[in-house]
Amino acid sequence: MNSLKKYFVFAFLFVLTAGLSQEKRDSDKKDPVEKDAKNKRVDKSDSEKRDSVYIPNKVINKTVSDTVHPKDREKNYNSWSVNLNVGTNIGIRPFTDGYYATTPNYFTKPEFNHVDFNVRKMFNTKFGVMIDFGYDNFSADSGSPEFSNNMYRTSFQGVLNMHRVMNWEEFTETFGLQFHLGPGFSFLQAPETTTFNHYDNIFSVLGGATLLIKVSEKVAFNLDFTMTSNLTHHVALDGQSKLDPSLSRTGTVYTTILGATFYFGKKERHADWYWENLNVKDEYKDLLARVEDLETMMNDSDRDGVPDYLDVENNTIGGVLVDTKGRAVDLNNNGIPDELESYINNTYGDLQATVNNLISGDNNYSNIQMKNMINGQYVNVFFDFDETRITTGTISAINFLLKYLNANPNSNAEVIGYADEFGDFDYNIGLSRRRAQRVIEMLVRSGIDPNRLKLVVKGEDASVPKDSKLARQLVRRVVFKVD
Repeated sequence: MNSLKKYFVFAFLFVLTAGLSQEKRDSDKKDPVEKDAKNKRVDKSDSEKRDSVYIPNKVINKTVSDTVHPKDREKNYNSWSVNLNVGTNIGIRPFTDGYYATTPNYFTKPEFNHVDFNVRKMFNTKFGVMIDFGYDNFSADSGSPEFSNNMYRTSFQGVLNMHRVMNWEEFTETFGLQFHLGPGFSFLQAPETTTFNHYDNIFSVLGGATLLIKVSEKVAFNLDFTMTSNLTHHVALDGQSKLDPSLSRTGTVYTTILGATFYFGKKERHADWYWENLNVKDEYKDLLARVEDLETMMNDSDRDGVPDYLDVENNTIGGVLVDTKGRAVDLNNNGIPDELESYINNTYGDLQATVNNLISGDNNYSNIQMKNMINGQYVNVFFDFDETRITTGTISAINFLLKYLNANPNSNAEVIGYADEFGDFDYNIGLSRRRAQRVIEMLVRSGIDPNRLKLVVKGEDASVPKDSKLARQLVRRVVFKVD
């Protein structure tokens, strides 16, 4: 008997020590990160604030580790659960000679003579404790004198999540396995006899294994097998005889039960089914979504160096100087970016006064002068690389032609499309056609009869150096010729 006691005490201490050791290892793994996080929990400096980009309802920091706080990973699971079970017991010993308890057949003659429930608290994903309350009934089997006794028990057991220790999550998130072991106290209610009372108080050790089947984040089914080793029997399980204190007073009861586990808490998962990599995976998904938002914000549609979320004018001509808000620098407000205007002035002469007066409709300029300006290709609609979209900076050129055609209702115009030398010949033919068609569409929508407009496709314009990015802006254009 003393050897049996030592065995169960040793087994209980082993499970308890294993669980506490695992908890300490988990804690040691997190300590360096946690300490580093604590050292960082200070007010942000101005430079740190500049490292962050604001999105409505979000703040994205450039340092990934700053967005995944150790605190978010710590205890990010529920720890409490309640378990309800019903099943059968098999009393092995001690029995009075000639007395036998019912031995149920699990498949043909199940007999439910056991009920229990327990409350469990997990300290981490691998180790926890539970307090257990149970009821057993022992009744006579056929061939045995009649008896019917009740046993009530309570226990305090350590619980080890073996599926987490063995990393079952790598191949299943549905099945789990737990071992439990701990001391208990049982109370046997037997019929009163003439020689002894009908009560027996018994110290015991319980141990067993539980198979978990996850149904949802809040419910799991379980199948459990438990062995109860009673250490201090005074009365046989049938209640008909008193045991000799000088002999063995141990007893054994096996229970097989089915039940359900109910998880409680505000977190998404219980410790039984939580693993840190899953949490990290979710965090990475969140980070990926944030990065995608950031990439969308940092798009630069007009390639002017100013991201779209800050760009007031995100369709400026590529290569021209812009301010911090993405607007083409146009100090004289004539609708032509200064950098492009400077190139034109140096190449073709100073057009500033002429363009301003003509666009404003100054009567000092005759139709002949306006016609010469148009046919001399001083009025151009420029396009970005491989684009057919009309930019706001060149709408004034279309407006100039529109005013001329309105002032001269008998005049017709050729709308001539060009492309630069990049790309194959057929593609550039199509691109220049689409550019001219886009300009014609705007003129028609502005009230010009389409019969007065003729589409002319020129394709590539090789009049500027191919290796000059700025010069190529001048040939990606639509020009006009009026009669």
